[in-house]
Amino acid sequence: MRYGTDDEHPFDTDNRAWRRLHDVTSEHFDAITWNRDPDGRPVLLTLRDMRTGDTVTLAVLDSLEIRDPHALLAVHTSGDLDAHGPTSGADTAHSHAATLALDSTTLAVTRPVPLHDPAVTDLPATGWVDLPPDLAHVLRPALDDARTAVLVLLDRTDGRLAAVGPFPTYAAADTWQPADRPGRTADRLTVPLHPILSEQAQP
Repeated sequence: MRYGTDDEHPFDTDNRAWRRLHDVTSEHFDAITWNRDPDGRPVLLTLRDMRTGDTVTLAVLDSLEIRDPHALLAVHTSGDLDAHGPTSGADTAHSHAATLALDSTTLAVTRPVPLHDPAVTDLPATGWVDLPPDLAHVLRPALDDARTAVLVLLDRTDGRLAAVGPFPTYAAADTWQPADRPGRTADRLTVPLHPILSEQAQP
């Protein structure tokens, strides 16, 4: 449920990080959620260690939901490809390009791309983005160390790509298969996904 009346500290109980936190903590703690009157918005979460009785209380300030997931693909002069995100929308992804340019001496070009949900195997036509002809043939996965990954399906013949993710591991990305033929015949590049902090990307 979205608590939208609090403009300064909005919160949505359907936030996936909030729901995952509840799933994880319930396995190890007695969890007590303190709600605000009169709307029932969660404001505190108390965790009690079942073995020792120790407790800790966390304040629930706000939440941020990625409604239109995008990533910023970064191509380096060597042809190495990595991704940054996810962000909410193409504009937010694009805004991170300036930060990358300041931090890297090898950055050649960046491109915001939609991130296709791995839970859906059908790739829509809108998921494919065109590439400059000279880029499609030189791209290769960067070897950067990152916890999460994006699967880039690269059609070198037609000069286009689609991005799927995020995936929690490289192995998960490697096992994902699209249902449609264009996705199945494309080259598969599993590239590192680097997180973007909210203060690093401003729409």
